[in-house]
Amino acid sequence: MIRPRAKRRAARALTVLAAVTALGAGTLGTAQASDFTNEVTYRGHEFTVPASWQVVDLDNHPDACVRLDRHAVYLGTPSGRQNCPSGVTGRTEALLVQPAKAAASGRSTGRVTENRTARTYRATADGIAVTAAYGSDRTEIQEVLRSAGLPVASAQAEKPAAAPSALAVPADATSFQGKGFDACTAPSQATMDAWKADSPYGAVGIYIGGVNRGCTQANLSAQWVRAQYTKGWRFFPIYVGPQAEAGAGSCTGDCEVITDPEPQGIAAANDAAAQAGALGLGQGSVIYDNLEQYTRGGAVTARVLAYLDAYTKRLHELGYRSGAYGSVSSLVTDLVANANTITLPDVIDFARWNDQATTDDPAIPATLWADHQRIHQYAGDQRETHGGVTIGIDRNQLDVGEGGAPQPPQPKDTKLASTGPAAVSNGSPATLSATLTTDTGEPVAERKVSFTLGTAQTCDGTTDARGAASCTIASVDQPLNADATVPVKAAFAGDDAYKASETAATVKLQYVTGRAYGLSAGISLLGLPIGIRPTPDTGALRTAGAGATAPPCTSNISVLVINAKTLCAKVETKAGPSSATSTASLEEASVGLPGLPVLGLSGIRSVSTSSCTAATGSTDLKLTVAGVEVKLDGAPNTTVDLGVVGTKLVVNEQVKVDGGLTVNAAHLTAPGVDVVVASSTTAAHNCG
Repeated sequence: MIRPRAKRRAARALTVLAAVTALGAGTLGTAQASDFTNEVTYRGHEFTVPASWQVVDLDNHPDACVRLDRHAVYLGTPSGRQNCPSGVTGRTEALLVQPAKAAASGRSTGRVTENRTARTYRATADGIAVTAAYGSDRTEIQEVLRSAGLPVASAQAEKPAAAPSALAVPADATSFQGKGFDACTAPSQATMDAWKADSPYGAVGIYIGGVNRGCTQANLSAQWVRAQYTKGWRFFPIYVGPQAEAGAGSCTGDCEVITDPEPQGIAAANDAAAQAGALGLGQGSVIYDNLEQYTRGGAVTARVLAYLDAYTKRLHELGYRSGAYGSVSSLVTDLVANANTITLPDVIDFARWNDQATTDDPAIPATLWADHQRIHQYAGDQRETHGGVTIGIDRNQLDVGEGGAPQPPQPKDTKLASTGPAAVSNGSPATLSATLTTDTGEPVAERKVSFTLGTAQTCDGTTDARGAASCTIASVDQPLNADATVPVKAAFAGDDAYKASETAATVKLQYVTGRAYGLSAGISLLGLPIGIRPTPDTGALRTAGAGATAPPCTSNISVLVINAKTLCAKVETKAGPSSATSTASLEEASVGLPGLPVLGLSGIRSVSTSSCTAATGSTDLKLTVAGVEVKLDGAPNTTVDLGVVGTKLVVNEQVKVDGGLTVNAAHLTAPGVDVVVASSTTAAHNCG
């Protein structure tokens, strides 16, 4: 049902009207949200999409090809008899919304997964299942999903489950000698049965995944694969990963390209093996990476070879055989020229459309791929009818033996090197990192490294193309020892290709120290010996955690020439990150020494604060000398002239200490005299 909400431009209206003709009332519809967007409703869910996107009702157009290489919204269940070209390659932003299967029906809150390698979101919500593809604009497809209330921000990584053992097919499922065909979408069971009875073909190419797979797969499942195998069909699984160029082969300028060959090759192999396993195609199967025709030479060839080398090596590690599809004029020529410098795919699927159903070709030396290791795509973009059913196909001649699962390489020695951090702080996150390499220094990618901080805090990271792995402890919680250090361990468990290794290191634990006291005095004048130990005194604190220390305030001190009231001291520490604040205060104090004017102080407070970023201090007080108030501007280390040689009074005395600062509200010195009023000290350690 079409419900225009506002005046729209005529050209845009015609596009939408033509695309959604005969939409079922109450089930789906479109309405314009603005000059730039339309709102598409399906089963009570409303998606806001760009107005330029075509909207296709699959219930009314069952032969429509659900393609991911063009901007479109497909509503309904894709038909098993889609009319698709034989090869659709490329990826852009597109949306398929269909009725949910019984298991997902009734789910009121959406669930979203993402396959970053294949650039695809999958979501389920009440009554619907969504497939959302994206090319270069991931943000746009996220906004489309978000407009329907789907929690795209919390999307989990898609992890295809391996097919149940009852559906797994034997390793010979990808071995065949004879004619085969490939189609953009896996044909329906009826089509497969009709073609089995009436066509010359015995093998079928199935597009199992990849960022540039242009068609969705309505029929393809482990059950479908098992059913075809039981009826005598064999397979050549095709994975359409990143391409050499955006406009390579059948790409129309929108193919995702190889930019970082080694990690992309590894990621493609991981995803290809996962998709194959989900279809019941286990170890020993051949998986063909589809590389469309490209312009050979220079950086393009270098990227292709590095990508395919990494893809093949990783598939071998996973127990699969590697195949590669490409043109004789590009990929095959590059592989032959570099046969001794890279790991060649186990099977070559070469395209030369000469209508010759043979696996021999003058461009391929007889010594390469000589042991039942070839497929020849000898015709493309053909429409054939068998058993009364017509589909678009490419024609292929196969000579692929069983070969067996490739033997993984002998495990290589590895070494781990811890790379950080230098210090951690309780209550703060800490990112632990290490680099995994072979003993000859080659990086080891796509491997799990387990980290342990102290004895109980753990996390896992995965190595990238440089062999670097990292993970984050959300909040460090470690005891402070005498050395202020914490042990860090990184471990790689090893696998069929690489031996286990581990490394141990220590990191510094950030900590703080602090002390505060109200008053101290040492006077040794003739006939007037006075000693006042720091009172009240927090004592020297050393900690890596949060807390507070505050001894009871002292109400009064009166010792001959020194009097003080309400003396307090406190040290507070924080974690995440570490910091300390010391505070000392007195209500009032007076000092009246022989030969000196009487000093009166009131409202006295000193503060010292230290962290790994700064150390600061301040003093508040009112001062009188011989009853006359002295104006103070709060500047650190202010000297007050008392008119007596050899006597010094410093207000807001600030003295740097290692990692911090001591602040004395007032410090009186003279021969035989040392009086400190309101002293605060803090420091932060292991900051670098």
